[in-house]
Amino acid sequence: MGIPFGAVGLPMAVFIAPFYAEQMGLGTAMVGIIFMMLRFWDLFSDPVMGWLVDTKPSRLGKIKHWLLMAVPILLPAVWFLYNPVGPPVSPVFLAVILFLFYIGTTMIVTPHQAWAPSIALNYDERSRLFMWRELFTISTMLVMLALPSILSRAGDVSFAQQISIMGWFLIIALPVTVGAAVWLVPDPKPDADAPRASFHPKAILEALKQQTLWRLLATEIFIGIAIAGTAGTFLFAAQWGFGVGHGLASLILMAHFIAGFAAMPVWVAISKRSEKYIAMRSVCLWSAVTYVSYMPLALMGGGTVSLFIAAIISGFGYGSPFILVRSMMADLVEAEEARGGGNRAGLFYSLMSGAYKTGASFAIGIPYILLGVLVGFNPATDNSPETVRGLMAVFVGVPVVSYALAALLIWRYPIDRAEQAKAAAAINAGGQANLESLHPTVNKGDAP
Repeated sequence: MGIPFGAVGLPMAVFIAPFYAEQMGLGTAMVGIIFMMLRFWDLFSDPVMGWLVDTKPSRLGKIKHWLLMAVPILLPAVWFLYNPVGPPVSPVFLAVILFLFYIGTTMIVTPHQAWAPSIALNYDERSRLFMWRELFTISTMLVMLALPSILSRAGDVSFAQQISIMGWFLIIALPVTVGAAVWLVPDPKPDADAPRASFHPKAILEALKQQTLWRLLATEIFIGIAIAGTAGTFLFAAQWGFGVGHGLASLILMAHFIAGFAAMPVWVAISKRSEKYIAMRSVCLWSAVTYVSYMPLALMGGGTVSLFIAAIISGFGYGSPFILVRSMMADLVEAEEARGGGNRAGLFYSLMSGAYKTGASFAIGIPYILLGVLVGFNPATDNSPETVRGLMAVFVGVPVVSYALAALLIWRYPIDRAEQAKAAAAINAGGQANLESLHPTVNKGDAP
């Protein structure tokens, strides 16, 4: 199911947001506001979805029925989003279609991520599972990014037609992959004798008091800002900062993702030889430092080669933070269950999904608002050299600051390999037997 995730993730920021801003006549500021405001809806819908996953199983298990219900909601939303009648289109049209699209996405993303703790039961297996999910996701993104260049070389295919073809890819892939997951992947039903996750307000507030949880969520927000912010402004930076057109820029962005694809096993191997949080802070620092390279290369005249070099070296850090932070969340879910709080995988991963979406909405909203209001950038007209420098400052500054803050947040993390083993042993012994041996920062949720 990483395949449809790849089609609805970064391609939304890379193609859909610029498409509505430029081709559909809404402008960067309006598109930024719509994307950002609708993402805040997820702060409500994601926890509700998490509660449903944890408390409303079916005869299929905890997960599968939600995936099946999401498909008929997503398919019409995808059709209208990728095939708008225009230009121009109304801001209300984009807001309504995105609203339905995000509801359907929540019904898939939250249950799918909450599936992981029940089928990957040890520290490193979780990283491996999320790595393969991310590899499938990135493979799909590479196809999406290659499509504009392939289609432009195949004939006179407009940008709107390219967007429509991407929508058809998603319409076909979504039911196929959901069907395969429901058919082939086990979905263990809740153990009738296991402690039930309490969703009493006091119990939820107690879980949310854990500073460990908030550090993971804040890290996820900054990762979302960094990655989606780059995607949403890359085509603008390529064209105006480096003088590279959309078709070639899409291929270079594809090379950026290929570099991340190739580097993932390396970062996962580092986590196996050390700890997840060590690998996590290392990859975030790598990304923060290497994104700086775009600015001097653009100021020196840009060009295809310069953009390609910057995209490759910064790309080595792409994707791996997703793997590591989600694997760390699975460890936290297990630690919470060992404390007697029950399995709240749905709630915790819904919060993580909401955190990423919040970051991604900021990543579209903040740069687009800055570009449209503060910098004065307009992709449909000529821009002065000062405006282009402002564009590059936004393009570089957003991911650099975000990655640096993510590295600081995760610099030290209390649930390491040894603490995960203790939590697993406590659950296997009945949930309480080994609680006293758990790390105090895990029990109390205090930061180290």
